[in-house]
Amino acid sequence: MASSAGNAPSVGLPAESSRFVGRSRELKQLSNLLTRARLVTVTGVGGAGKTRLALQAARRGRQAFPDGTAYVSVADLQDGELIGQLVAGAMGLTGAMHRWTADMLAVQIGDRRMLLVLDNCEQMVGPCADLVDTLLRVNPRLTILTTSRELLAVPGEHTFPILPLTVPAPDCPLEAFGQYDAVELFVERARSVLPTFELSSSNHRQVAELCRTLDGLPLALELAAVRLRALSLEQIVELLIARPDLLDGARRGGPLRHRTLTASMGWSYDLCEPKEQLLWSRLSVFSGAVELDAAEAICADDDLPAFEIMLLLTSLVDKSILIRDEAEGRVRYRLLQTIRQFGQSILEASPAAVLTWRRRHRDWYLEVVRQTFLDWRTGSRNERLRILCDDIANLRAALEFCVEQPGESVAGLTLASSLYHYWLLTGLIGEGAYWLERMLATAIAASSERIRALYVAASLATVRGDTASAEPMLDEAAQLCEQLDASEGRAYVTEGRGLLALVSDDTALASELFADAIGQFEARDDNSAAAFANALFGIVSMLRGESEKVAEAHIRCERMTVPYGESWIWSFSLWASGIDAWNRDDTDTALEMLSAALRLKRPLQDRLGVAECLEGLAWVTATAGQLHRAAVLLGAADGVWQRMGMSAATVPAFRRNREESAKLARRLGLRPFQTAHREGRQMTVEAAVAYALKESGPSFTMGDGVKPTKRERQIAELVAEGRSNQEIADTLILSRRTVEAHVQHLLTKLGFGSRSQIAAWVVHQRAAAEQDSSA
Repeated sequence: MASSAGNAPSVGLPAESSRFVGRSRELKQLSNLLTRARLVTVTGVGGAGKTRLALQAARRGRQAFPDGTAYVSVADLQDGELIGQLVAGAMGLTGAMHRWTADMLAVQIGDRRMLLVLDNCEQMVGPCADLVDTLLRVNPRLTILTTSRELLAVPGEHTFPILPLTVPAPDCPLEAFGQYDAVELFVERARSVLPTFELSSSNHRQVAELCRTLDGLPLALELAAVRLRALSLEQIVELLIARPDLLDGARRGGPLRHRTLTASMGWSYDLCEPKEQLLWSRLSVFSGAVELDAAEAICADDDLPAFEIMLLLTSLVDKSILIRDEAEGRVRYRLLQTIRQFGQSILEASPAAVLTWRRRHRDWYLEVVRQTFLDWRTGSRNERLRILCDDIANLRAALEFCVEQPGESVAGLTLASSLYHYWLLTGLIGEGAYWLERMLATAIAASSERIRALYVAASLATVRGDTASAEPMLDEAAQLCEQLDASEGRAYVTEGRGLLALVSDDTALASELFADAIGQFEARDDNSAAAFANALFGIVSMLRGESEKVAEAHIRCERMTVPYGESWIWSFSLWASGIDAWNRDDTDTALEMLSAALRLKRPLQDRLGVAECLEGLAWVTATAGQLHRAAVLLGAADGVWQRMGMSAATVPAFRRNREESAKLARRLGLRPFQTAHREGRQMTVEAAVAYALKESGPSFTMGDGVKPTKRERQIAELVAEGRSNQEIADTLILSRRTVEAHVQHLLTKLGFGSRSQIAAWVVHQRAAAEQDSSA
């Protein structure tokens, strides 16, 4: 018979080899969960720190388990029948038992109040689940904490998923780095290698880039820190992308699966079913996130039917391979960079397979772009635009494939030029020019695709004010049109020359060319191009003071866009009509139309359009005598222009309007003008739009003497920085639900209806405080 080792099983938690860093919020939540749940499974990708967090929570909660804590690692077990032996050994049970069964263990545990920690259960999910199920049913005072890359699926199981550590954004200031766990962990481990290592203004950007490149994965960060023995921080950052194996062999101690990233990923890969492995490797062609329809279209074939993709995605989420993100009713799946690189290494075993799946990826996004910008009268253009804004990483991957792969440059020309309106809308005009330059350098043969690419490249150069580059590109496009007898190309070249004339202040020529382009597009039944050219005609007519033509263009544009739910081109027509009303001293109509245009541009994330609307509203308010508001709006516009690397001075008439408006606003006095201008420039785009639409402003105060609490003000400040509820929760060590409640209370207390109003309110409170202190 077996005998008990005493009244209480022994405490057998492994000693810590290094200081536990970060995850204070998760540690608090997990510790609290262990006081009310009998089975908790900590899940997460390999290397996320599941074991460290579980052990830390077990140490913190020892007092709640007077009969002891037992720890068992299942990682190296090959025979599930032996799990009972490991548990018995951890509990200090001895005897001549040939095999400890769950029932035998249950008898020994009895009614003891204790904690059993089962680590790395993914290796033996079935046997672990059977053991846990039996023990929980028989032993009512037993609590079990497990770690696993997938769930045990036992009744009563509480899942505690952990994500990689928080990482700073590219523009995060040094003083804010302390709130990011990934930075704290890397610096801590770096000091163990280089005691003199310090986070400073000279290296904080490299540290941030390293943390982002490694997705905040603790194991990866620790392995990277070890490399500081031989490499500089700059070298590590540069080599990480080119050398996925850089971190292999960085560590000798610890479990084999944690000595290299490749070993950790291989461990997860071996736990997947063959079809899950297949999907993992194919998903590695995506950059960023992927939606279900894209995964089905790109990854399916005879070996992996499309109807199985959804269940396989769910399974990969359950096994902590994929991360599931949901926003605005859309679910997207993403691979961490380290997991994606491992999938790529599997895929690259067959170069032909890599080519096949990357081409399918490119073809899918080429069709998505085509449907968005060419088939725009389907009524779903606006939604597609929003989706494309989230897919920039995949678009870049598709474009890079076209550059790298011989024979794909013509498709690259089509993709880069079809994104013309996207480059304008997002403000990524310089990037669009970059891709077109690369494509044009490789696809040199005369073709209709080259004509359109030259037109788009010239137009982007014109918008940036680089007319010297635009003109020769349009000349080449015109020559190719004659050579190929390309009537469609002639229409685009005509429009491009009109835009060049507009920026060159030759409005008479611009008007003539835009009118010509409209006729050519309409003759070809190219409604999208005709609508866009019509909006440009309205703008140049406004600049020429031809109000009747502005009105006619506005009516035509409405007919071409509004019935089909198109709002981007329509917003340009509203903007032109608003400025025309201002030119006619009709301030009310001007404000109404400019505000309407801005409301349309906001959900589309149209940064260029937002900047233009802020400019227009600044001009109108300045001449209306609202000098402080005009100064704030000018500053807000400057902030948006600056983020895009552009200026309002591209069009001479716009430059003159801005100079005159700024001159009027300076009547406030130099210091008040500078304060108001700085207030606007520091606004986020969201806050600037809210202010411009008078959703919030300096006059907003809370009635009845109500003031936000200290916690509410903290949350409001983070909302103003553009943080999500989850990011705020991570920063303040709160649950997401608590943050959501605080935000809702703030909205109610302030009488607001959106987060953008909170953001604008914070900006104005700061400005008011600054004015008070300087008074």
